[in-house]
Amino acid sequence: MAKKNEEVQRQPHEYFPPISFTAAGPDNASQQGALIQVRQSPQFTFAMALLAEAYARRADRILLDYTRDAVARRIFVDGFPYDLAPQDRPNGDGMLACFKKLANLNPAERRAKQEGKFGAECLGAKFSVLFASQGVPTGERVEIKFAPKKFPFATLEDIGMRDKMRDQFKSLINRQQGMVIFSAPPAGGLSTFWKVGLEAADRFVRDFVIIQPKNTTDEEIININPYSYDSVAGETPDTILPKVILKQPDTLVVPELTNPATAELLCKQVNQEGRMAITRVQAREATEALLRVLAAYKPPVEEFAKAVTMVVNCRLIRKLCECKQAFEPPPQLLQKLGIPPGRVQHLYREWQPPPPPPPDQKGKVEEPKPCPKCGGITYYGRTAIFELLEVNDAIREALVKTPQLDTLRQIVRKAGTRSIQEEGVLLVAKGTVSITELQRVLK
Repeated sequence: MAKKNEEVQRQPHEYFPPISFTAAGPDNASQQGALIQVRQSPQFTFAMALLAEAYARRADRILLDYTRDAVARRIFVDGFPYDLAPQDRPNGDGMLACFKKLANLNPAERRAKQEGKFGAECLGAKFSVLFASQGVPTGERVEIKFAPKKFPFATLEDIGMRDKMRDQFKSLINRQQGMVIFSAPPAGGLSTFWKVGLEAADRFVRDFVIIQPKNTTDEEIININPYSYDSVAGETPDTILPKVILKQPDTLVVPELTNPATAELLCKQVNQEGRMAITRVQAREATEALLRVLAAYKPPVEEFAKAVTMVVNCRLIRKLCECKQAFEPPPQLLQKLGIPPGRVQHLYREWQPPPPPPPDQKGKVEEPKPCPKCGGITYYGRTAIFELLEVNDAIREALVKTPQLDTLRQIVRKAGTRSIQEEGVLLVAKGTVSITELQRVLK
């Protein structure tokens, strides 16, 4: 009984790895003061427990939804959501106040948007905790992200682009003239691909400049000269582009086209001045990215069709853990996937627990232990599927005469470009991903 009572009296954070924080603030004195104040809060243990549990379970993102009576808590592991037990509202409010104080924000403000960050250390790793809150009709929504001190990907190979496609990508992005569009669906890995893709360009021989809003959250890229515009004051990229162009850069990088004037100016720089332009847009496939630029930013169609040379689309997908199980696929499944007979002997799926053994003498059944690496999730880490579309004359003609998704898809298929689905099947055949995960991602 004593042992049971001792277990009940344990603090919430004691069930998880130790975690420590470094508060934000204008100077050391204010940072230390905020940290002392937070540690004195009765709800500090709940704040520690939430972040420590999320980090120990490999989550990189936490969502908190505050309602009248409770706080819904959800973590994301490899981009997939998992619900935690809800938090009662009083302790949830105190926990939120701790986070805001650590991020040097106003705990009393529950309606306006607030953003900040603070430092943390857990399991021997140091990282930044990005915090954002926003009042909503039901209460308040909070997003917390873990950002490692060192960017975890260095090359296109690291993020999953296959060899032949990497060579094609580098060849096209290093041309002297043209427009390259990076694309991905929401939460599809666009910011990561953007950084790694730009770092694959030859920035040490050619002069790159990037035009971005002040206080951007994008990672800094070495050897690309930054120029900022103040979107709060009504500035847009085309506001400062004319001054930047006077410096005669070889490549103009504009993460957000923002308006028709910017899109038109970039097209003219490509077509009339022989420069390279690089931008990005949210889209589910490469052909859709072309149409989104036309629809959202309305550049002159003929100018845009003449300028664009490559569109690359990426989509994140979870990788099977090493506990994956091989199975012999039936011919019908291989045919459906488009895999020729005899090409692969086995495919792989998520770990399936064996049938339960018979009860022991005491009537107890021993449950199978989950994989120590993935914790029973059956997935560990993510990679990306890429679709690379090199724009040819047939696509340019279609953009001008019949800018429709089905038409563009047919032309792309005739050109031999692999779709996102076909690229995903390659990963299935290699045993990297499961069929069910590919179906989920492509849904």
